[in-house]
Amino acid sequence: MTGTEYYHEIKKHAGKEFPFNIYPCTIPLDFRQVPVHWHEEMELIVVKKGRGLVTADLKPYEVAAGEAVVVFPGQLHGLGQLGGASMEYENVIFQPSMLMASPDDACTAQFLMPLVMEGGQAAVHITRESPGYEAFMACLEAMDRMCGEKPYGYQLAVKGALFGFLFQVFTHYREAAPEGGKKYREKIKTLLRHIEEHYGERLSVEEAAGMCYYSKSHFMKFFRQHMGCSFVEYLNDYRLSMAAGFLMSTGDTVTEIAQRCGFDNISYFNRMFKRKYGLAPAAYRKAVVLRG
Repeated sequence: MTGTEYYHEIKKHAGKEFPFNIYPCTIPLDFRQVPVHWHEEMELIVVKKGRGLVTADLKPYEVAAGEAVVVFPGQLHGLGQLGGASMEYENVIFQPSMLMASPDDACTAQFLMPLVMEGGQAAVHITRESPGYEAFMACLEAMDRMCGEKPYGYQLAVKGALFGFLFQVFTHYREAAPEGGKKYREKIKTLLRHIEEHYGERLSVEEAAGMCYYSKSHFMKFFRQHMGCSFVEYLNDYRLSMAAGFLMSTGDTVTEIAQRCGFDNISYFNRMFKRKYGLAPAAYRKAVVLRG
């Protein structure tokens, strides 16, 4: 991800005519992690092989093959490795609006509109022991099959499977998001937007704490509790990810890119970059060019 797609993901995952998409991913083969971000679509993360860690609405879930996590619009979420294990998973992403009719329609008013109102529904972790598990998986398999074969009118079948899936969600998981969860989520989003807009500038823990109206010590605990790492670690990771993008997409020197991404010390930048990507910046750029 690059630019504003890193935290608040504005990239559209499918066309306007049919805003639905399924695509496979592997951690760490495709990428080591998916940083915490959010978007307006609903997302189903379906684990096919292995195991990993999914964070959804500031809560970590250890997931394994045959399990899924349902992420509602606007919820912060990310993925990563669990120990040294790899994870093959499928992303099912869609706009709830594709299922909506007029505001007077019962399905739209009672069920679909609340989905797009942030903060109402808690994320769902579906395991083999979950009520309705077989029905959940049957809906997912139907979507998979229809999108793979694409027979005439497959969009109707996909919509039908989505309605079936949401029926299971509303039947078995009408759990409200934790009290205060929306407040914490908004604080995190404010911080992430600030990093997104000012990552090339000097950003201190004190400044970030002030944005949340917390003391420095309370903020450090708050950030680590909800993000799984320190503020400085997260900021550096974002800066390094941006630097990797610039190395691939521009002809700027390593020093220019380091400075643009907030690193004043080139030796420190090189060391941190190699720790994250396994290669020094110049070697990383060369390897990417050769792969391309």
